Amino acid sequence: MRPAIVESAHLQTRDLDHGLELGNRSIDILLRVQTSQAKDYVREFNTALASGRGEPAVRDFIHRARKEIGVAA
Repeated sequence: MRPAIVESAHLQTRDLDHGLELGNRSIDILLRVQTSQAKDYVREFNTALASGRGEPAVRDFIHRARKEIGVAA
C-alpha cells in the first residue's frame, strides 16, 4: 500500500489535493484486495486529515473510506 504511505507524506507537506488523490487510489485498490495492514494505513491517513475536516474534499474522502471499505476516521 505504497500510495497510503505517500499520501501521508503529502499531507505533511500540506499538499492536500495530491494526498487525497493518492488516498482515493488506495481505496480503489482496497476494493479489489483487502488487507488489514492496508486498512490501517487508510485509518492513519484519516486521522491525519482531522485538521482538514472543514474541507468538502476531506469529508468526501472520509465518507468514502467508511462506506466502501469500512474504515472509520
